Amino acid sequence: MSEPTADEMFRAVTAVMPFVRRWQLPLNPEDVEELAYAVPLHARSDRTVAEIDTAVQTQIDQHRQRARHLYEAMRAASERDEPFRRE
Repeated sequence: MSEPTADEMFRAVTAVMPFVRRWQLPLNPEDVEELAYAVPLHARSDRTVAEIDTAVQTQIDQHRQRARHLYEAMRAASERDEPFRRE
């Protein structure tokens, strides 16, 4: 199973965005990219439906964990800078 190319990712995100906008889905750009990444990756795979479900659940969990780490790092940086903004 090969990773989607940069061109495939661009096309996948482009195809997903009208759904996101029309249905007013509350997705960040990073979420849209994760969704778009899964479609070509698994559409070409020879995995079973159950294996695809498991792989995507793992992908979602990893994406959430990365987002949580980024949020925590940004919050910690903001709190470190807080005394400088008050002066």
